[in-house]
Amino acid sequence: MECPDCGEPYVSREVGPGRPPSTPLANAILDTEQGEEVILHRQCWTCGWSEDRHVEVAAIETEHGDPEIVDRQQRLSELAGLLEEIEDTETLDSVLHYVRQQRSGDEWGPSSLEEDL
Repeated sequence: MECPDCGEPYVSREVGPGRPPSTPLANAILDTEQGEEVILHRQCWTCGWSEDRHVEVAAIETEHGDPEIVDRQQRLSELAGLLEEIEDTETLDSVLHYVRQQRSGDEWGPSSLEEDL
């Protein structure tokens, strides 16, 4: 963000009250209860310009996601984490080969993948 007074990019942002300075604004708003307030303080390190913006939460509506989509995302995250841990390129090639065969419609069972690994 550029400073509206001097145009320099050295503007710091802090969320308050009672939150660590590194708290992202989105997290502060999500953690706020109805009727509470979040203050966003911005300050330019070059010219000293500063501004406080007060955001008050007037109403909260919550919707829960589709359980199937949530489960799929959790599985994808778990799979990505497991793949990041694999250092052997032959194992990665086997996994990639298995995934490509699944996409093309060939039926491989989980035991086939385990045999390749």
